[in-house]
Amino acid sequence: MKLRDYQKPVVKAVSQAFIENQTRVLMQMPTGAGKTASAAFIVEKHASTARQVLWLVHREELLFQASMTFAGMGVHHRMICAAQSERKTKVAQFKEYGRSYITDTAHVVVCSVQTLIRRLDKTPWLAPSLIIADEAHLSLNSTFRTIIGNYPDARLIGLTATPCRSDNQGFHVDQGGLYETMVCGPQTYELMDLGQLASYEVFKPPIPLENIKKRTKGGDWDAKDLEAEFKSSVVFGSVVDHYRKFAHKLPAIGFCPTVSIAQKFTEQFIKAGYNFKMLDGNTLSSERWQMLKDLAAGDIDGVMSVGILIEGTDIPLATVGLMLTRTKSLRVYLQSVGRLLRPHPKKERAIIMDFVGLLEQHGYPDDHRVWSLYAPPKRRRRPSEDEDDTEYNDGVQTCPECYRAHKPAEICPHCGHIYSADPKKREVLEVQGELIRVTREEKQREHELKAEAHKTRRIEESQCRSLEDWIALAKQRGYKFPRQWAERRYRLRVQRRGEV
Repeated sequence: MKLRDYQKPVVKAVSQAFIENQTRVLMQMPTGAGKTASAAFIVEKHASTARQVLWLVHREELLFQASMTFAGMGVHHRMICAAQSERKTKVAQFKEYGRSYITDTAHVVVCSVQTLIRRLDKTPWLAPSLIIADEAHLSLNSTFRTIIGNYPDARLIGLTATPCRSDNQGFHVDQGGLYETMVCGPQTYELMDLGQLASYEVFKPPIPLENIKKRTKGGDWDAKDLEAEFKSSVVFGSVVDHYRKFAHKLPAIGFCPTVSIAQKFTEQFIKAGYNFKMLDGNTLSSERWQMLKDLAAGDIDGVMSVGILIEGTDIPLATVGLMLTRTKSLRVYLQSVGRLLRPHPKKERAIIMDFVGLLEQHGYPDDHRVWSLYAPPKRRRRPSEDEDDTEYNDGVQTCPECYRAHKPAEICPHCGHIYSADPKKREVLEVQGELIRVTREEKQREHELKAEAHKTRRIEESQCRSLEDWIALAKQRGYKFPRQWAERRYRLRVQRRGEV
């Protein structure tokens, strides 16, 4: 197996951590970057020395994905899972490769955590020297912890695109987590620039949406309260009409809060002449596989899902995301959008239709994010070549004049509208009808303009030598209280130089 250029530094960093006796490593790479393949490369090298490797997954789709990845590399492995899942995987390998790579004597063991937790006392032969925890943001729960704790001498690699949790629990061992260090891969926008992920365009409401009072359950909004929101103005515009106008017949995934809401929109699409299906946790496994296969082949127009197609589903042809459920979780948001960013020859770009204001809350899919084992992630301004990361409120602002979305700024880059400094003067306009369109190229241009403005401001401030210079600069910029701002910045400059 040959790693991609951006995967090599990640694999090397994991190996270096082991050399430095850091035996529990969290490996972060964006959805679609090839986490499974990168980790499989490590597994292959490990197993080649006759050391046992345990690969843990929590969903059938991830089990299948890992097994097919190993088969594609020619790596023999055994499986601990439901007999039906193993049979389906063997059949798929025969169809794809003309043989099965699942054998009972292999050193690599791919298993479902739900199955293994029931068989721990029945698998005395299992003694891994390396454990891979797929979707590692879940590895802090009791099932993963019990299995991992059963093999205290094994090294551990956690795989995730989103190392964050709704309960904000840290992943570091000092905070009750499982990991000692973290290795991060490239940013999402870097992979888009390389062509490894698809570009996108977003359709979003032009104004903040009404927000009714909701309860929290399991770290996210209560599903019943989310369902109740649909009786108010939670969804902006017509879902079917927007799909027909901007994404007619393109393969779509709808993300819904409850089964009844998913059923409602499925019926609306069918009534409008589209071939849509509904998928939830109660859908039979055979029906689920066929449904996803039909979507991947473009044989159906879309699938309305409820908590199923968030993680571990690889459907590169999926182009349209119908965002119909609010979430407090950045992880759920990024994992959902990540289903659409995988490249495909027939996909020009992903189309994200945000009907519930997720972009306003969580930002763009390719914002520069800084991950940490200790705290929730921060969005920062993308660093230029001559500067370090600078913390930045990378939010979304909507102009009340032209209704275009852009990065926060004092002046709208589209129409030149000047925002009032007094929040009481800002009017909330009720705009009925269409979502507004924001392409990645427009967003990129806004970023470049902001970076240029930031650099210009730094140059201007570097030329200030006295308090009078700072006051003159404040007046030039039109600040409301120029002397106060100038005195504060002057004191900070003097303190940094050690003059006080």
